[in-house]
Amino acid sequence: MNRLYTSHIVTSVIIIFVQILLLKNIQIELFDRFSMSIIIYPAVIIFFPVSIRRSIIIISAFFIGLLIDGFYDSPGVHTAALVFTAFLRAFVLRILEPRQGYRDNLVLAPQSYGTSWFLTYSGILLFVHIFTYFSIDAFTYVYILKIVVNSISSFVVSYILLILYKMLT
Repeated sequence: MNRLYTSHIVTSVIIIFVQILLLKNIQIELFDRFSMSIIIYPAVIIFFPVSIRRSIIIISAFFIGLLIDGFYDSPGVHTAALVFTAFLRAFVLRILEPRQGYRDNLVLAPQSYGTSWFLTYSGILLFVHIFTYFSIDAFTYVYILKIVVNSISSFVVSYILLILYKMLT
């Protein structure tokens, strides 16, 4: 069990550093109105082991969000989106729970519960996070088209990277 937690902590630190040091500076403009960002740090919350209490996950999301906000100069936007994602995680896990239930000693990965389960679970939470992030960033639904296009384009690229990462590890 300790190996599982240690592995998750090390992986989380790597993901956060990659987000802050490499992906922060990548923002692709689309059609002069929209932009695409690569957002992978929600993977830290998405892939927390099932056995960890919900309160620990939400508190972790808060501090990780603050760290990301500090480097992105976006006071509270990443934090709010990540805490919301952490809050919804339990509901998504409950809805997608396999018939045999979750095993505490397994990592949330395609090898553990199947590829379709993994793609559904991670896709829902990543899209919720990205959509919430762009919605809070715009802070008005006057820009709904921009929010939707930015969310979808950022989701596609981020999701592909997330899947590749998890398939290779």
